[in-house]
Amino acid sequence: MVKNLKKKVYDSIIVGAGAAGLTASIYIQRDRFSSLILEKKNIGGNAFLTQKIENYPGFTEISGPKLMQRMAEQAKVYGATIETGVEVKSISKDGNLFNIDSNMGKYQSRSVVLALGSTYRKLGIPNEEDLIGAGIHFCATCDGAFYRDKEVIVIGGGNSALEEGIFLAGFCKKVTIVNRGAAFSASETYIEKLPSIKNIETHLNKESLAFIKDENGNFKGLEVKDKTTGETEELTADGAFIFIGLIPNTTSVKDIIELNERGFITTTGLGETNVSGIFAAGDCREGAIAQVAAATGEGVLASYGVRNHFK
Repeated sequence: MVKNLKKKVYDSIIVGAGAAGLTASIYIQRDRFSSLILEKKNIGGNAFLTQKIENYPGFTEISGPKLMQRMAEQAKVYGATIETGVEVKSISKDGNLFNIDSNMGKYQSRSVVLALGSTYRKLGIPNEEDLIGAGIHFCATCDGAFYRDKEVIVIGGGNSALEEGIFLAGFCKKVTIVNRGAAFSASETYIEKLPSIKNIETHLNKESLAFIKDENGNFKGLEVKDKTTGETEELTADGAFIFIGLIPNTTSVKDIIELNERGFITTTGLGETNVSGIFAAGDCREGAIAQVAAATGEGVLASYGVRNHFK
């Protein structure tokens, strides 16, 4: 007998309450299968931390929290159950059932959808760990207001870096964007906006060497090196925001399913993993596009995988 086992066996347990997980639940419930969503942190995943979403079909503009709240409400309307504060430790298969071990006890289901999401990648340079939350941040929506009328550094060159840099420029005195590449990899829509924003300064082809502390141990700036000339310089600011990519939250499932060399889950057409009955959707999946619209589509595909699994 499994200790601390929840009484109900669900048709599908979805791990992660971001856009992919919530969408999968909506479709699974509409197919008259029972589903339970287990979420370690907040409902909404990384999208919940986005101040403004302008590219989700049907909305010219909507905040991340509002969009995620609507998705969660829709899932509940169709009968889904959402439990937060549940950290999944491991998943194992016993015959036709899956055992999900967590900090809140053990759950069982006939299928699993992994919508584990991802976490923000760090630079791994000196003084970074010491200053996280005290000068170094990963969410402009969450922490940008602390830097109103102050100067900040944004590190990265993709969509997130430029989108959040433009957002910060709306109320910060100065925004310095540092990119290790010789050109930005972001959408042209964002790149074209930069020249018209007078309080944004860009530094291309610059490698971040170390964060700088003042004599009291507080954040002071960033030391960078020109990758062409080798020259170094110190960029001073009141804080920094890092947007250099994501790391998949797949540690809890590495012993049961196949991951690629970067830790992302390998899948086939409908999100099928190498284990029958386990599906993956969203940012944790190999080849995923880190966009809310893409994540919802992947949730739909995974739900069809679940449906086919029960045929």
